[in-house]
Amino acid sequence: MAAENEFTTEDLLTDLFKCVSVEALKNENIQKYDLKIYGSEDKIEQYGSDIAFIDISAENFEAEKRMYNLVLKYGHTQKNIKSKVPIREGFEREIEVYSKLVPCYQRFQQQKNLSPLAIVPKCFLTKFSNNDEIIVLENLKIMGYHTHNRKRAMDVNHIKLILEAYAQWHSLSFALYDQKDDEFLEIKSHFLSNPWKNYFPNQLGEMIDIGQNALYTILEENDEMELLQKFQQKICNANARTALMDLMEINENAAVILHGDCWNNNFLFKYRDGDLKSNICIEVQLLDFQMASWRSPVFDLSLLLYCVASETELDRFKELLDHYYFHLSHNIKKLGSNPEKIFPFRMLKNHWNKYSVYGAILSPFIAMYSFIDKEDTADFGVCQTLKKTTLKPEYMERVIAVARHFVECDL
Repeated sequence: MAAENEFTTEDLLTDLFKCVSVEALKNENIQKYDLKIYGSEDKIEQYGSDIAFIDISAENFEAEKRMYNLVLKYGHTQKNIKSKVPIREGFEREIEVYSKLVPCYQRFQQQKNLSPLAIVPKCFLTKFSNNDEIIVLENLKIMGYHTHNRKRAMDVNHIKLILEAYAQWHSLSFALYDQKDDEFLEIKSHFLSNPWKNYFPNQLGEMIDIGQNALYTILEENDEMELLQKFQQKICNANARTALMDLMEINENAAVILHGDCWNNNFLFKYRDGDLKSNICIEVQLLDFQMASWRSPVFDLSLLLYCVASETELDRFKELLDHYYFHLSHNIKKLGSNPEKIFPFRMLKNHWNKYSVYGAILSPFIAMYSFIDKEDTADFGVCQTLKKTTLKPEYMERVIAVARHFVECDL
């Protein structure tokens, strides 16, 4: 057996061996296997965890071989990061998604004679102990999936593909809750609070404040005082942290289990004929459920649109919202529920007016990570690096467009 760094603990190898033998060779004994583990090629791709890649070559007694390309996601080892970000809480939620929620969704779809969920990566293993947080997933990049360039706005086709995935994801919550599925109701109880809430008054809140202050400064320096005043009025003149904490306290009946972390790097796309340059995306996978919680679907929609869209895409907002609802209502019907009863289009518009502040407030904060240079240290503790990012023209253009759309959009 080959092992290349410190992540190859005996317990993990044992669990991986069991996983491979059961999943791949269906109770046939594995005679030997080779395992290679190597680090992430891009540290900027994730902030709430570390990533390693695992390649396993397994062979049984009949010399039948099979390759497994996996991703090992584990909690940050740096204590300064863990003190600023709710890593353990986030991992616990994400493990709940992969180990309980996704199987519940797949069981429900099977009962309805529908194709199984194909918008999240396959999970091979989860571990959650006093010292470790580990999730092992299939390596989608080996399968031809790519991350969109985080410094560029997504075009309408990319956004529509994500909205279709969200429509499917959200519809399962709506239908299961409507049909009072006992298993789902128990799972849902674990997602009622927001994992970020307790961190808003502390270090994470400071980073969000940097984004809000940057937005206000940019609006002032670009003679957008009227826009600034209207933005402040729309969030009731509250600071970002207060507005977000108030949102978390709202108990919304028409809710779903969210994806939660809707920024660029938590989506992987597959392109037609494998040609990334064609920019014709045909499939999308959702990653990172550490911020999953029971909220209005507009939490996902507003964060997505305000994090990945430029003024060009936001100008087609109504088209995008219609696209989402068309697929949402279609999926709810296929699952045996009535969308007009549980979440009519007028309710979606009301929710947008009420909850889109979530994406509007978080967007300047997340945009700092979208536009940060690769050579800089993308660390939650590097305030000066983030402040430098807010001086970039492309950052300024993006946050002004979001602020204007948020202020002017009244459905």
